[in-house]
Amino acid sequence: MDRLFYFGSNFKMHQTAAESAAFLRAVAHAANSNHQLFLIPPFTSLTALTPIKGDIWIGAQTMHEAEEGAYTGEISARMLSALGVDLVMLGHAERRQHFGETDAALRRKVRRALDHGLRVLLCVGETALEHECGASAETVVRQLKIALRDATTADLPRLLIAYEPVWSIGVGGTPAPMPDVIYAVGAVRGALRALFGAAGDLIPVFYGGSVDADNVGGYVQIEGINGAFVGRAAWTPEGFLNVFNRASTAKG
Repeated sequence: MDRLFYFGSNFKMHQTAAESAAFLRAVAHAANSNHQLFLIPPFTSLTALTPIKGDIWIGAQTMHEAEEGAYTGEISARMLSALGVDLVMLGHAERRQHFGETDAALRRKVRRALDHGLRVLLCVGETALEHECGASAETVVRQLKIALRDATTADLPRLLIAYEPVWSIGVGGTPAPMPDVIYAVGAVRGALRALFGAAGDLIPVFYGGSVDADNVGGYVQIEGINGAFVGRAAWTPEGFLNVFNRASTAKG
């Protein structure tokens, strides 16, 4: 299993390019050989961050599945690659819920991103109803098996998985109980082994969902978790560094 510890945040529709650049400069000193930091800002910040990123990965929040075409307002993998972006986040719960992103579409997006040399941070997670009905494991397994259907063992170094229970993220979200996370992460790990054999254990898995400085230490010590994907608690440099320091101390 990957021993590198990963830590990052998705800024969603927040920050101008100048604000994102100031944020990056404020946290850049935390990067080191044992910790891979990453930031996922809005599209408008990408050109400001890629020239000054240093050892911090910069990611895009989504991309279109097509190589190019009449898709006004969309961004392609080729465009992201040309910018020097390190990764693209695909399948975030808000993209699935508000923009109709399906497992089948994600399968095409994943393959396209990998073909252009991008790392893929694939988000999976169950809704409140799926959780209530005991379908957490079935949900994340389905999402992984469809989205990664065309990935091969050669792609594994560029695959990253974020488990984010939908009922736990965003405003009003509640931190997921530890047993629930352990169960779901076990299902994620089982699906990755089913897809790629023992090599699936090499794919980093992150936890995200109402993570903050008080609870991050418990989450990152769960077997099978390689990193933390933090939301609003990490949207200021001070918050980012505080949660990161707590996480890295707990991970050891």
